[in-house]
Amino acid sequence: MILKVRKFFISVVMLLALGFFPLNVFANTTADASNENQAYFVIAIDEEEVDVVNSLYEKKLIKNKEIFNLILDIAGLHNKLKPGGYKIDNNLNELQVVKILISESDLKWIVIPEGYRKEQIAEVLAKELRWKEKQKMDWIFKTTETKPEYAEGVYFPDTYLIKANETGEQIAKRMINRFNEKFAPYQAQFLENDIKWTTALKIASIVQREAASKEDMPLIAGIIWNRLADDMRLEIDASVQYVKDSLTHSNVEVCQKKNTILWSNNLCMQSGVIEAPFLYISSGDWWKPIASEDKKINSSYNLYLNTGLPPKPIANPGLSAIDSVLNPAVTDCLFYLHDKNKKIHCAKTYDEHLKNIETYLK
Repeated sequence: MILKVRKFFISVVMLLALGFFPLNVFANTTADASNENQAYFVIAIDEEEVDVVNSLYEKKLIKNKEIFNLILDIAGLHNKLKPGGYKIDNNLNELQVVKILISESDLKWIVIPEGYRKEQIAEVLAKELRWKEKQKMDWIFKTTETKPEYAEGVYFPDTYLIKANETGEQIAKRMINRFNEKFAPYQAQFLENDIKWTTALKIASIVQREAASKEDMPLIAGIIWNRLADDMRLEIDASVQYVKDSLTHSNVEVCQKKNTILWSNNLCMQSGVIEAPFLYISSGDWWKPIASEDKKINSSYNLYLNTGLPPKPIANPGLSAIDSVLNPAVTDCLFYLHDKNKKIHCAKTYDEHLKNIETYLK
């Protein structure tokens, strides 16, 4: 390591001697927000290094691609440039640009997978943006609770480029705006079919969590509509997973005494799933398979015990799940299961369903 550093600085001295860089090469390269020459340079996720270098050159942020690549080579930084957005002036030399691109980015790529619940999203944001625990808790229990319809389901799963210092409120608004943008083409069609958008979102969230693939979604949506039409309980595992996870990631007992430091720091939270105040616990897995006794959990989200849909969505669905609610498969099936290879099998009657269980699961 010491030899590599010495080699790097010897090479820099040689480059200085040859006149490749001005003498202020190691000057502070922190960008000034008021500098009119400053712009964000974005490295896309999985972008090839050669494309990054070409883009820097085309945008006139570096003058010499060979020198830039030589610095990367000497410093052992090839394929070490991280995705994100960086503030770069157009009057810097190649070494200064390298220094910026290996530092902390000003814009962060945040990837939100389909089917995450808002607590999972908060954990992704907290990790990428280095939030403190209270910032994460506020996002879960305050920022996303401004309206009942915003409690879950509207934080659209997508890839976002977010400023490192962006507030939780700004991020939530950005995700809701993205949801509104993506959901808009479906809104009129749901209205034409006399389906409330909140109802559609609840069903889409269930479909998202229940499907093994996007190909399954129309069939599952069709079966859900059939069961609702027949006033049958949906008996959905994902809804039980949702309430079970809420219980698993909580500690009710530590928030029973209101004179504790947890209360004074506003860390004892109220949830729409759990009645008592509790401390949210980040550790632990999400969406684990349920056991038979979990189907007895007393909650309005337990669709083995309650008819109809849950009070709110159980996840944040993608467009395929939303589209399947509007365009479900036409089917007579009322039951379905996935075999060990995650292939879906449906049945018209409970007896047929029992046969499928015997054939594909035992």
